[in-house]
Amino acid sequence: MRKKAILYTLFTALGLLQASAQQDLLLSQEIFSRVNKNPAATGNTNDVDIFLHGRIQWAGIENSPRTGVLNVTNYIDKIKSGMGFTCSYDKIGVAHSTTNMKLVYAYQIDLSDNYVLSFGLGGGINIGYFDAYQNTVEDYSEIGEESLPADKETEVSPDFDLGFELTNPYWTLGASVTHLTKNEETTFQSERHYYLYGTSLIPLCTKWELAPTVAYMHRNKTNVLEIGSLAFYDRFIWGGVTFRPDLNEGFDPSMLVMTLGIEWKKFRFGYSYDLGFGTNYRLPSNTHELILSYGIDKTKKKK
Repeated sequence: MRKKAILYTLFTALGLLQASAQQDLLLSQEIFSRVNKNPAATGNTNDVDIFLHGRIQWAGIENSPRTGVLNVTNYIDKIKSGMGFTCSYDKIGVAHSTTNMKLVYAYQIDLSDNYVLSFGLGGGINIGYFDAYQNTVEDYSEIGEESLPADKETEVSPDFDLGFELTNPYWTLGASVTHLTKNEETTFQSERHYYLYGTSLIPLCTKWELAPTVAYMHRNKTNVLEIGSLAFYDRFIWGGVTFRPDLNEGFDPSMLVMTLGIEWKKFRFGYSYDLGFGTNYRLPSNTHELILSYGIDKTKKKK
């Protein structure tokens, strides 16, 4: 009975993790560097931008999901183009992970003195990995059955993203499609995701600015909506709240995300805490995110 209970729990967990694997990373502070969801955001500053994003979900639970993102982007004014690299790693659970690496490019068109339209394309590979022997089971003779594959599995497949952004000094509107060539999901990669988002920067006074944000994602029968706002004080300290309601009949819980950060010269550091709630939510709420970015100034100082 104990062995059956262990295996049943393991297979149930794997099933839930497998389901979550079929969805792009949902990161709470992604608005600061959107390149891994929309290549059109490549080169949206004049600096060489280095961005790190880490997420620990359900901290304290063994083999809970871990996520990391690295974006490196640069803007070349002579050719009105942004170029860069994005890499994301998602440890989905026990012995299951995906790594996505892409080169990203964006071409910017000056519609006027205040409006810029950017078209972006990202291309690279998606690597999925699963190793049954990393799972803890009481009887290893169970490995090899249909529900628990005996061999390590690695799948490498091409992956492409497409998007645009329309920007002026006070707001940004963006849309993108990820996994462009995927009509249906596989074991290690999801089908197409569709994104639409908008954010603005509203000056309240000489020191305070407000940045409301709305973002929406659609994939197959899954919908995710985020509504939030950040408040910036003297472009030095920021904080805010984001609400993610449950739109999928209890499959995904409602989330409240609290964010706090600091920006000094070319450095930026941010922290967020995700609080899950709702009648269908049974997991701990201690999910943490950290971001760290640095902009390398390319301007040459005159002697």
